[in-house]
Amino acid sequence: MQTINIEDNVLLKGNAKRTYDWFIQRLQELDSEKASKNGMLARHDWWRYNYYKQPYLLLEDNETIIERFTDVFTNGLEISHEGKISVTPMVQNDQRLAQLFTELIEETNWRGVLNQDSMSIAREQIQSYFENGTPIAVQLFEGVEGDGNNNWLLKFSKKKYVQEMFTHGRFRISPASEYAKGSHIRAIKDLETVRNYRLKAINEILKGNDSFEFQGEKSHIENGVVPIEFVMGNYFLFCTCKEISRRMPTDFESDAVLIIKDKKEFIARLEAELLISYPDWEFLEGDVYYYDPYHDLPTDRNQEFYKHLSYTYQKEHRCILRPKKPEDYIEHLEPFFIQLGSLSDISEMLYIDSKN
Repeated sequence: MQTINIEDNVLLKGNAKRTYDWFIQRLQELDSEKASKNGMLARHDWWRYNYYKQPYLLLEDNETIIERFTDVFTNGLEISHEGKISVTPMVQNDQRLAQLFTELIEETNWRGVLNQDSMSIAREQIQSYFENGTPIAVQLFEGVEGDGNNNWLLKFSKKKYVQEMFTHGRFRISPASEYAKGSHIRAIKDLETVRNYRLKAINEILKGNDSFEFQGEKSHIENGVVPIEFVMGNYFLFCTCKEISRRMPTDFESDAVLIIKDKKEFIARLEAELLISYPDWEFLEGDVYYYDPYHDLPTDRNQEFYKHLSYTYQKEHRCILRPKKPEDYIEHLEPFFIQLGSLSDISEMLYIDSKN
């Protein structure tokens, strides 16, 4: 195993240097354990092993570490059909959340930053579902077990709007730029035309370099990373969920849901109607990929389907409408309504009876 000599490294100091030394010691211990077990390690030890080799969070500030821990921790929680907080296995996307959680335990341990105050954001987010007693979604999905059907899409909103969706197929189509408005709650306040990534550069720091060359340009390294902002043109966005969630109704202040039970047919109707208004644009649909700013780079052109991992629990599906050519993008777009006709043949409406 090769290690980097950091004795004279002026960029790595104090607790960070001592922690890196300890990581190297743990690497050596795990190497010995591997040798004694014919190259085998427990999965969580493999995750630690890989992190010790490239501790990309080592120089980030405590606030960033706490925010990342909160993102991962709260996405590992769900509300059961009984209205209780349950822990998810964190096994989606090749157990990515479980791996990130393991890495963050290593970081928060040496920093000593996990306490009642630092976890207040996570606590408030979870408590918000129980502000009025039992979460509203428990009543909304009463009698509906599991996550639903793979052929379903779910649209959460107020009862009067869901009634219009069900009866007339009336939907509001919003431009992506509208989701940046400050009036939106956190669950939907997301910069849908910008993706922020953080290029890992800790190995450059360990070599004594304070800059990093990426795509032919030299960038200054900040806290062990190089921030990258990927900006997209404006586009139209229609969002649904692909699974039942008992968190979403509270997030979106909803008391009703439209359950679309024939996904393929609904998308076909939606595409046909949207292309009437924008015949020269292209329609795309698919599940959202929840990107990790540190591990994913903007190599996919379809960044419209990427969303920060802090929203992983939403399990979103998207339909987008965008110009076919980048040069044809329009900065300012206005929302508009479409009407597909009754959806009673392919959907069901659930709502909370205000009389109860």
